Amino acid sequence: MILCFDIGNTNIVLGIVENKKIINTYRFVTNASLTEDEYFHKLQPIVKNLQIEGVVISSVVPSLDLIFVQMIKKYFNLNPMIIGPGIKSGLKLRIEAPKTLGSDLLCDAVGAVNKFGGPVIIVDLGTATKFIVVNDKEEYLGGAIAPGMNGSLNSLIQNAAKLSHTALAKPDNVIGNDTTTCIQSGMIYGTASMIDGMVNKTIEELNLPNVKVVLTGGLAPLIKDVLTIKYIHEPFILIEGLIYLYYKNTK
Repeated sequence: MILCFDIGNTNIVLGIVENKKIINTYRFVTNASLTEDEYFHKLQPIVKNLQIEGVVISSVVPSLDLIFVQMIKKYFNLNPMIIGPGIKSGLKLRIEAPKTLGSDLLCDAVGAVNKFGGPVIIVDLGTATKFIVVNDKEEYLGGAIAPGMNGSLNSLIQNAAKLSHTALAKPDNVIGNDTTTCIQSGMIYGTASMIDGMVNKTIEELNLPNVKVVLTGGLAPLIKDVLTIKYIHEPFILIEGLIYLYYKNTK
């Protein structure tokens, strides 16, 4: 079995993989103040009876990189594979600075292309709302990054004196009838409209009439039912990308 870690700014997703298939997933809150011992304490009930032969990590939290490397070496006696510059992905990176490409974006793209082929647009809803585009030649063309729903909501509450914290939830109607449902509508239906518009503009700009759209990320379930575009919901496409990259780069 191998362990696949997706270390994000808000959550850490762990995929347990056997024979290149995800057999289970777990989600933890990201906490940069924990030590390698404390993180292993969280993992121990999950992995104590597993035979782990490899570990692969995608991280967008640099302060946790060393913590996880130390944990894997100390408790698993393994050197984890870190997704970063120099990794073999099978994609051609047609962007200005390939070495600066986030590992999460690369893993999303690799997972989607290897599962569905190109052209493909991946929409990843997490701490940020990210758009990733790969054409039919398996060329990574770039994308767009917008504020995530939680960050947008928190910013709105902090900067508007009369607004109080509101849970992220889909209201029954686009037009709210109180402050809570008005905010919820702006977050849910506003984000969905932005995604619909960005995907359609991307298709028009790059001439991608037969493109597939893959929706992923922890917040995708909140807006997937109000989108008008056609999409495929793949909650763990990033983990799928990690699996492919691990085996492609393991001799």
